Amino acid sequence: MAPISADRAPGGCATAQLRGMALQPPLAWPDNNINGGADYSVDFSAILGPGESVQALAFDAGSAGSQSWTYLSGTTVTAWIKWVQSGAIPVTVCVLGSSGATYQATVSIIVSSTPSLVDASPPSAPGIDISAVNSATMSAWLDSLPTSPPSGGGWWNNANIPTYEAPS
Repeated sequence: MAPISADRAPGGCATAQLRGMALQPPLAWPDNNINGGADYSVDFSAILGPGESVQALAFDAGSAGSQSWTYLSGTTVTAWIKWVQSGAIPVTVCVLGSSGATYQATVSIIVSSTPSLVDASPPSAPGIDISAVNSATMSAWLDSLPTSPPSGGGWWNNANIPTYEAPS
């Protein structure tokens, strides 16, 4: 598979593009019906910079969808959307990275005019996710610490053991 890079789109948002290709790779969610709904996600890990995390997110389905909640888990953003209009619907998903850069993707979905057999109602929004705190992030944090106690106090790497030194 070709590597993915971030390029700037009009408005300053970066969009996912395959290196060497001029077009954005098409993203699509499974078809749905009017009055149907589900949770929809986009993973931005392939276009965020090294060590960058998602700080904020926005989904825009226009008047075609009614959004109930959004959720952030690491580099994946999710929204629960109920479809109130049919047709080929483009949904813009934009995130703010920890570097201050914004990234966006447009995802397509086909919504049938045939009403859903069951009128969709959203489940409760997910709880707080702490999956970003794992061995890799802890190792990166530990590697970023000074190897001797800071004079003003704080965390330091004491032979690969995170140690807190109180200010003196």
